[in-house]
Amino acid sequence: MKKLFTFALFMVMLFGIAACTSDGADDYSYVSLEINPAMEMIINKEENVVSYSLRNEAAEIIAAGLELKDMNYEEALHLYLNAAVETGYIDTERNDNAVAIQVSKTKEEDANQFQLQVETQLNAYFGENKLGAVVLNQGEVNEAVQELVDLYDITFGFAKLVDAYVALDETQTVEEALEMTPQELIDALVGLQDAYLAVYRNQREVGAQAIKDELEVALQAKVQAHRDAVTAGTAQMPDTSNVKAAYLNNYEGLKAEFVIRNQERIEYAHAIKTGEVAQYLVGEYSYEKSSEELPYIVTYHNFTLNSDGTYTESWSWVSRTNAQTTDGTDQGTWAVVEGILVFTNENEYSKDFEIQGARIVYEDLDGILIAFKKLVTTN
Repeated sequence: MKKLFTFALFMVMLFGIAACTSDGADDYSYVSLEINPAMEMIINKEENVVSYSLRNEAAEIIAAGLELKDMNYEEALHLYLNAAVETGYIDTERNDNAVAIQVSKTKEEDANQFQLQVETQLNAYFGENKLGAVVLNQGEVNEAVQELVDLYDITFGFAKLVDAYVALDETQTVEEALEMTPQELIDALVGLQDAYLAVYRNQREVGAQAIKDELEVALQAKVQAHRDAVTAGTAQMPDTSNVKAAYLNNYEGLKAEFVIRNQERIEYAHAIKTGEVAQYLVGEYSYEKSSEELPYIVTYHNFTLNSDGTYTESWSWVSRTNAQTTDGTDQGTWAVVEGILVFTNENEYSKDFEIQGARIVYEDLDGILIAFKKLVTTN
């Protein structure tokens, strides 16, 4: 199926902060990744993962079944990114994935060097895997942490460390965290992360793994086709020339779109897991966009899926060649057959739609993908 021009975002934010104890003990670094899925880890001077935590449901889904502790941090990062590809948080068909990085150490020159190292690693990963992504300076887009910097006159790296500490230990305040040294904060985070991970393993990982499995199944063919093309040398590097400017101009807006879209995918995966796909699909869908220009301008094109297995369709469009308006309606039955939404009208003519969370997608006879988005209803 051809690429559907939908709006989504993969966002990785990588931060690091390292601190040294006065007695020459090992350096420890704090690293945080945000894709909306938000993951943090502590690494030692050998660059191995000492501990890590997953700050939201999306991160818990991506990391389900992974064991990153004691791994080299670059290998752990790649393993996590691979899982993000397989679950769709990095989209193999898009050119607007993004990675924002921020690294901080006790010496600014060390931070700059490490930031360049991480940026090089990330660019190499995306280049080798032919994934459309840009690397951003996280300090230019994270408004919440920047507010801490401005309010308390602290460095960005230290502000991120304070933010992580109070997020993991809600009994602590920002003011209390500011009284701690970077080393004290990192030492505290190791214990907090270990405690968090134990609870996650015991209470939530099984459920997260089930959702991860559904997301991977839905994308398995697409991801494998992309990887096969990379191996064969036929995959092309997507054009990302205008992507960085778009993020810098509207980072929060793009991230919000990404969050919504992936939450829809999670909800659909939950529906599959619980056997409630039919109930999930019931509702009204409206034309959203097409992968290429259609020979007509859509005024409206709607589907209504009823809970009794029937549907109605209505449309109105204007020809691009002669400006003639075409209106129409149709009705029939709908069913999900082997994961495909099948509409069958009263004349026994059937059309197959791919289910993409809150969107259903039809490929017309010219190979153009036409997407319809489920309308949100309010009670």
